[in-house]
Amino acid sequence: MIGPKTPKPTAAEEKRAYEDATARDGGRCVRCCWSGTMHRDHRQNRSQGGLTVPSNLQLLCGPHGDEEGCHKWATEHPAAAILEGFAVPGWGDPVWWPAWRADVRSWVIYFNTPDSKGRWWSEISQATADQLMSGGGR
Repeated sequence: MIGPKTPKPTAAEEKRAYEDATARDGGRCVRCCWSGTMHRDHRQNRSQGGLTVPSNLQLLCGPHGDEEGCHKWATEHPAAAILEGFAVPGWGDPVWWPAWRADVRSWVIYFNTPDSKGRWWSEISQATADQLMSGGGR
């Protein structure tokens, strides 16, 4: 079922989304926990309809030392990035697509606004992540 089209965020809303995602991720790469040069990455590419909202953003590291960085890895290995929780396919919905966070060593679902306890995500089980990624949860 196709839902109503979500309006594109304003420039001010996009700026706030980048700030919120950067704060949520604590200035560290969600894949390897490195801190340094970070890229604010769209989990679902804008070219695939991904919006600049917190649920669709994450911090991935750029090059450091001899490493190319997690952002380059995700860009060059899109299928693996989807399976490992660092990208959302074009048909997916970032609000319901699981993300992996190395800092908590767990699958999560990101929120666009913090919940009543100030949390930006909810941890989910491997089984729930598998179900959501197979299209069975939404």
